[in-house]
Amino acid sequence: MRRRRCVEVLLAAVAALGLSLGLWAAPTVVLNEVAWGGTAAGSQDEWIELRNCTSSPIDLEGWVLMIGETRVPLSVVIEGTLEVRRSVLEPNGFLLLERTDDTTVSDVEADILYKGSLSNSGTGLVLIDALGNVVDECDGASGGWPAGCAGEGDLPYGTMERVDPIELGNAWRTNDGIVCCGHDAAGGPLVGTPRGANSATVSYLKAPRVQILAPLPGDLGCPATVQWQAVDPDGLSSGLVISIAVRAVGAEEWAVLAENLANEGAYVWDCAGLARDVAYEVRVTARDPEGRVGTATSAAVTMR
Repeated sequence: MRRRRCVEVLLAAVAALGLSLGLWAAPTVVLNEVAWGGTAAGSQDEWIELRNCTSSPIDLEGWVLMIGETRVPLSVVIEGTLEVRRSVLEPNGFLLLERTDDTTVSDVEADILYKGSLSNSGTGLVLIDALGNVVDECDGASGGWPAGCAGEGDLPYGTMERVDPIELGNAWRTNDGIVCCGHDAAGGPLVGTPRGANSATVSYLKAPRVQILAPLPGDLGCPATVQWQAVDPDGLSSGLVISIAVRAVGAEEWAVLAENLANEGAYVWDCAGLARDVAYEVRVTARDPEGRVGTATSAAVTMR
């Protein structure tokens, strides 16, 4: 009886662990790009892109995309869905939804045509599977869109792009205006990447990776050594340019310690001017020849 009870407790613990780990489960289908501001050809020319993050096809039969209060079924023409041309997402592929007609992205065929608008002040987007589970969402309604542009700003009509849903979760950036594809209804270039790799994803995957090896958490003596490891995923690590900064924990401004350093992995820092018994953090920034930047911040260290 005691052994049976132990087994039951173990199974309960495993089940709880499984539920906990589910919070970090790799995504299947995500909201990948949103042209909530429309295009230069028309502010009403909005489009939404879904991405299959797996290596297997996914049938979207019974799935629904909620655009605010508007239901857009992804496999049948009812409610907010005007036409369905394809509802199976190929492995690692994209599905393009265009508002009202197929001229929004003039040279990329839409998979689904829908009705419903995306307010410039923000709209909630929720992707729901056939069992009613929320697969992905973007809460643009409560705090506004996390990225993207309407007709004003440095990148007018720049789309809102997912950076990397597998590694960074619900992180968004505005299209950079460099990695773009597709054309609007008037034939002008889009500031987005319909059915293509997001500029934010390309930048993230190619940006330098930085790891701080020293200082370690705890007390810090003087002089101190800042040690790092920085690599360039698409180039030689020797081509990286390093800068180092420090700030008191909680402060807004960083003070530059050194810049334009070669990527040699260590810097001796004369920290005698820092206040004692104060917690600080160190940031190392690496810039590659294309201007992409990667950073890392140390755990807190206390001057003694």
